[in-house]
Amino acid sequence: MVAVPADARTRVSGPIFNLIHRLIGQRPEYRSYCDGELPHSEFALFLDMMAPTLIAAGLPPGDVHFAKRMPRNRDAFVASALADLARNAVIPTPEYDRHRCSEMIAATNHYDHGGYPTYIYPEEAILLFALGDILKPRRAAFLGSYYGYWASWVLPGILERGGRAVLIDPDENAQRVAQANLGKFGSSGGVEFATITGERFLDDTPDNFDLVVIDAENPRDHPDPEQRGKRVYAPLLRHALPRLAPGAVVVCHNILLKNTLQGEFFQALLARNEDELGPFMALAGCELESFTEFTSTEGVGVGRRALS
Repeated sequence: MVAVPADARTRVSGPIFNLIHRLIGQRPEYRSYCDGELPHSEFALFLDMMAPTLIAAGLPPGDVHFAKRMPRNRDAFVASALADLARNAVIPTPEYDRHRCSEMIAATNHYDHGGYPTYIYPEEAILLFALGDILKPRRAAFLGSYYGYWASWVLPGILERGGRAVLIDPDENAQRVAQANLGKFGSSGGVEFATITGERFLDDTPDNFDLVVIDAENPRDHPDPEQRGKRVYAPLLRHALPRLAPGAVVVCHNILLKNTLQGEFFQALLARNEDELGPFMALAGCELESFTEFTSTEGVGVGRRALS
């Protein structure tokens, strides 16, 4: 067992996937898994074998388990999710601009992460890009925008079509990193930065939104039990509902409730998620049409506000 460096989380900057891919991307086991030849169970065993190396490089131990959920093919995963959403009339079509998506992949390789790690995996970033390209939102809100990395995948497309967006996060330094990056990419002109909690912003704004992205998390010792961890999703959605335009789409990160892998880690994680996300899922089930969990690496949920 390799000891976890005390500063492991703080010294990993950028997408956690990049660290994983740097260490296993050229291994025959990983390439065989991506080619559809290595069974998923054997890929999981391979990651267990690689765990000491990954952890020594700075990967938080729990993320070794999350990596076992990585899809074989990110584009196929996105295509399947979009087809499902189109069948359920959450989006009008599953088709998106793949050439422009390739340009975004290249652009975000130059994102300055400012020392922050991000747990957005490639298939989750591409899915958000595709949703923005398909929906062409006029007004978007990012609740828990962190340092803007996930938002950066969809913002240029929103702004180029005359839309506007607001990044909402109470962390001043994270907002500064986001603003610097979006300015560098020439996409900050139509973006507002609100350095307050999502609930306060939603209570004060007169605007309605046709795309809302939720990716917030509070300390699990927060004095308000309703705000602990991912429990904050329920009050965020509750405050967002009056500000959702008819047909608005809501995208949420870390919706992980399906037991796709066995083991003590995921049993404990699913129990915690069911506790924290239960109120949100109940509210989403009542207020959003066809809210669906997609089993990406960290889990993404997507649903639509009724048209009337």
